[in-house]
Amino acid sequence: MALIKTDALVIKASDYSESTRLVTLFSPEHGRIRLLAKGIKRIRSRDRGALEPFSRVQVTLVLKDPTGLGILRESSLMSSATALREDYDRWLLASLVLEVIDRATLPASDLRGLFELVCAYLDEMNTSDRPAEVTLAVLAAILHWFGFGPEFERCGVCGGDGPFKGFRIDRCGVVCENCAGGSTYFRPLPPGTIRVLEHLSAPGEKNLGALRISRPQLDDLFLLLVGLLQYHLEITLTTARMLNLAK
Repeated sequence: MALIKTDALVIKASDYSESTRLVTLFSPEHGRIRLLAKGIKRIRSRDRGALEPFSRVQVTLVLKDPTGLGILRESSLMSSATALREDYDRWLLASLVLEVIDRATLPASDLRGLFELVCAYLDEMNTSDRPAEVTLAVLAAILHWFGFGPEFERCGVCGGDGPFKGFRIDRCGVVCENCAGGSTYFRPLPPGTIRVLEHLSAPGEKNLGALRISRPQLDDLFLLLVGLLQYHLEITLTTARMLNLAK
């Protein structure tokens, strides 16, 4: 049985009993942690406001088995991402990102780079006037982190140099006209939308303010990135249905 003290993001929380909540955390050194926060629902509990989705916290917990349920000893709030809870559209976009983390990460994993990536995203979502674009960029960055960065230089099927007519989800790359048909994994994309995705997928900081993305382009890119994440990480993202992305 180990006593663990770690920073963490609260991924989700739900009622477990009259006074206890079941909480899922994302820790940089310990990956995904599920724990019971006993007595957290009592009115005078000092931890009650800390363990809410999007919050960054420092927790001390007892964990007997990395894949089992831990027991919370104490927690302190580091940041709360208040704006995300006050704006439904931002909340929904950020919930999609947290669902990716919840479904794609494992317990007892060192995920420091991914942790800092998601923390920076939540901080930016609190103030950005381009929340959809910021979310697209972090979804592309998560794909890169897991080793599935999209390919834009060559056709993902024949290796040709274009022109490109769309994207193959299974090949995680653009495809030329000759290779575009005959696959359920093909998604047609105009050249301008492909260029936007290439910009969003490029490593490093991005000048999102210079991008002008139409509503149809946003919808196409969300659909594509959700499809890539689901296929290559072998997960199902139910939040996508709330964004009307599931087809």
